[in-house]
Amino acid sequence: MRQKSQEIVEHHACPKAIARRLRIAGGVNRYGEANFRVVWGYNRIVPMTGEWQEFEHGVATLTDKVTGYAESRPYVKLVRSVVETRLVPKYLPANAWHLEMWRPPEEYGRPQDWRKRGEEVIQGLTVDTAGEYPERGEWELCYPLTDDGTSRGRPLPLVADVVEEIVQMVRVSKERFSFQQRKAAIEQRLVREEDGFTRKNVDMLKDGLRPFAGEQFVTVPKMIQ
Repeated sequence: MRQKSQEIVEHHACPKAIARRLRIAGGVNRYGEANFRVVWGYNRIVPMTGEWQEFEHGVATLTDKVTGYAESRPYVKLVRSVVETRLVPKYLPANAWHLEMWRPPEEYGRPQDWRKRGEEVIQGLTVDTAGEYPERGEWELCYPLTDDGTSRGRPLPLVADVVEEIVQMVRVSKERFSFQQRKAAIEQRLVREEDGFTRKNVDMLKDGLRPFAGEQFVTVPKMIQ
């Protein structure tokens, strides 16, 4: 995501009253933890390994030698590309609430296959994009709490009745939820890809069940006004 340099990083904890209502509405998993939870984007930081590109934004002035007419145009220049692991928000937008649902570890395949599936070759280097196997399962994205339900929407205030109703709908129709979860995962990938991501993992996102430990992000310097 092209994060504005002026954006203030905020941190918010889910109110205990809302967490309690989600626990009642969605039940608990085998470990006694809530099946559903609401997290703030900048509170859900995960390591992501991939190829990161840094860009320089500027304005170039073009002048016609004959007429002297000058016109300014913005440009984007690739400064550098590096393969490394960075700590970044798992969900976009980062300054917003996100509803998650817990998924059991068996949905992530066998532990012995986990690391092998996460291996990718980037710039001639074999890197591990899977991270640690989720032995206790993992919470995955249900819905970004935005006005249009996507990462491009405007953040909505956290209202207990709203998130509780979403949980009720999810529990009534698991098939519909699976479709919505995959849709949300793919939508997140497309936003990041359009903003300059260079490494894709389409199969993982179509599946919609693995953690996003292998996604990639783009770092963009301050825009020139």
